[in-house]
Amino acid sequence: MPRLLPAFAAAALLALGAAGAIAQPRAADTPARWPPLSFTPPDVERTDPALGRLRDRWLAAIRDRDLDAVRALMAPTIRDQDAEVPVEDVLDSFGPLKADTPLGDEWYALEQALRLGGLRRGNLYVLPFIERDAPKWKDRTERLFIAGRDVAVRANAEPEASIVARVSYAMLQEAVGVAPRAGAPGAVCPEWTPVLDAERMMAWVCTTDTRAVSGLYYGFARLGTTWKLTRIYSLPD
Repeated sequence: MPRLLPAFAAAALLALGAAGAIAQPRAADTPARWPPLSFTPPDVERTDPALGRLRDRWLAAIRDRDLDAVRALMAPTIRDQDAEVPVEDVLDSFGPLKADTPLGDEWYALEQALRLGGLRRGNLYVLPFIERDAPKWKDRTERLFIAGRDVAVRANAEPEASIVARVSYAMLQEAVGVAPRAGAPGAVCPEWTPVLDAERMMAWVCTTDTRAVSGLYYGFARLGTTWKLTRIYSLPD
């Protein structure tokens, strides 16, 4: 099973809500060369009670470290990328889910994806939601998912640098070959990651606001009258 990014980057998801409107930056802050890269999450969990209950049950099962309850929310066989994997093998790969034990990376990522919320893709309910123009990224490997609401993308790796864009739950291209920069001691942002805009101009985003797109996406389908986890996959390569 694919692995997630280090915990310091995943930690940015802790405070996320299920949805939120995208704040539009002032015209003076946003050069025309940077096109919109994001869209408002549909917040389907509030509009579809069945999906709201599904998410509540998952979060409760993980919070209570109730492996039996988790198992009941999963299909007998999970499609992991291109392989059909028995549910017990998937659970084994996630690691222990025990009382008074911190969540491992796989459980932590799933919990935070549930808190972020998802969207409908045909007959699937997908977490976290996939950017609507995702196909244009399919041939790129240097992708980042901005895992926050109204995240500032700045001209330089400094908290007071001018803002070139504000994005919410969007994908950006990392500037491969350019090293991240450390933030100033005690600064709100401990590290900055370089990204590229549509014209391949470099900008910077706080690393703790990002997830690697190689991180997992979770797909749920209705089996009979019940929604269950049926797929685990990454953005198409």
